[in-house]
Amino acid sequence: MLQGGNLEVTPMGPLVRQPVVVPSLPAVPLRVDGTLPEGLDGLFLRADPHPARAPRQDVPDVLPGPSLVSGARLEGGAAHAYRATAERGPTGLLGPVPALAPAWHRDQGPDGRGPVTLARPVADEDGRWHTVATYPGLGYAEHLVADGRGAVLEARPFPLTGAPLVATVALTGSHVVFFDGPVAHSRATALVGERFPCTWRPGGPARLGLLDRTGEPSVRWFPVEPGHVHDIAGAHEDGRRVVVDAVRRPRAFDGERSAARPAALRRWVVDPVAGEVAERDLVPGVAAAAVDGPVLHGTRNTASGAELVRYDTATGRTGVRWLGGGATAGRPHVDRGRLLVPVERPGRRRAELLVLDAADPAGPPAAVVHLPAGARPARRTAWLPAPPRG
Repeated sequence: MLQGGNLEVTPMGPLVRQPVVVPSLPAVPLRVDGTLPEGLDGLFLRADPHPARAPRQDVPDVLPGPSLVSGARLEGGAAHAYRATAERGPTGLLGPVPALAPAWHRDQGPDGRGPVTLARPVADEDGRWHTVATYPGLGYAEHLVADGRGAVLEARPFPLTGAPLVATVALTGSHVVFFDGPVAHSRATALVGERFPCTWRPGGPARLGLLDRTGEPSVRWFPVEPGHVHDIAGAHEDGRRVVVDAVRRPRAFDGERSAARPAALRRWVVDPVAGEVAERDLVPGVAAAAVDGPVLHGTRNTASGAELVRYDTATGRTGVRWLGGGATAGRPHVDRGRLLVPVERPGRRRAELLVLDAADPAGPPAAVVHLPAGARPARRTAWLPAPPRG
């Protein structure tokens, strides 16, 4: 609903239960081809770099703020656009919309503790947001728990040396899952001030961490193959084992050598009792992913266009939907059996939100919502379902 210039959306279910308020301008109707499914009710949001800040070409996965937030409201078979103001005001550490908060670095952390890097946050079943903050030179990190407006509720410190770039986290019933890899804060690079201050450290540590969510903050470490994990698609507990699916680059923040080896979707199976971890690639070249039960959806951007990749974790089968030449696909979102895929077509100055059947994403779309095109493809998007009526 639109109240006093603010679009207030209370997401439902296990994602977020606290209101998210996005300052906005008056709504503008959007063209919709096809028919939006009954019950598809919520807000699709995107965050774009603020025009006052030049884009950082050396930072493919980490986006410092501030940002401009815009979106499309889907309700009753219609769609309306909202042009939002910049993220600002009395918000918490993760910003006014934690679902859009990126992995990022800033030179001054909370309480004046110097530089800090924050992992992209993830929400728990109670609507609280979890992230890991690392502080170069201090020898520890913190598991931070925030509310729906980004204000920190808990800060749970644990030992961590080397100031690694923890770009992403995931939650299971018992653990916060994250990776300590060879990308870390470099004091020498930070002093130069022209590049992102995290760089590849040859021979640096490579390990997966399981941080206890419920008791005293303690981490169990498991050695893994070196690489940079920048997007965890999902994690769950399978009996005594922990299964983690994530997008991994063999190298990152290392110039041309990083770009020469593309990312791949990889699975780690951790056995905490035996102290062992097994890992293998699932789908090569997947740039982002979302999980819906046993089916994993991802996108793959190529030099000629973009593909939507559907990987069935039960059968190992992969299906591909071609999105067209010159297209760039964003992170897919799942809601009630529907797959929402943002697609940018910069050459045509067009942007779309495809509404597909999650069980058959290669089939005809139920609807195509024509979105206002941004200056460049958005790297951060979110789908916030509206609360149930009545």
